[in-house]
Amino acid sequence: MDYQKELITVSQKLIPDFEISQEESFHKQSFIDKLSPYISHLLDTDFQKLVQIMYRIDVSEKEFALTLQPGQIDIPAKLAEMIYERLCLKAKIRAEYKDK
Repeated sequence: MDYQKELITVSQKLIPDFEISQEESFHKQSFIDKLSPYISHLLDTDFQKLVQIMYRIDVSEKEFALTLQPGQIDIPAKLAEMIYERLCLKAKIRAEYKDK
């Protein structure tokens, strides 16, 4: 993944409380595994902060609301995956324009 460093930089800017170093391996599942407990904590203690993070990252409000519906399984992991996908898109775009 050639935009890996950009992905980490974008993650650190948009989720300041979420710690991941430039040296860490940054694969989809490891990102989801690291972010899920943080999201779970926010769901339990500071939902408004989670909403703000999702807004800053520009995750679809509709997808976010659907994921939070009762009966959904493993909500933190699903939200982490949504964040990962959106951050990947942002990182790819930034890396593309950085090279030009």
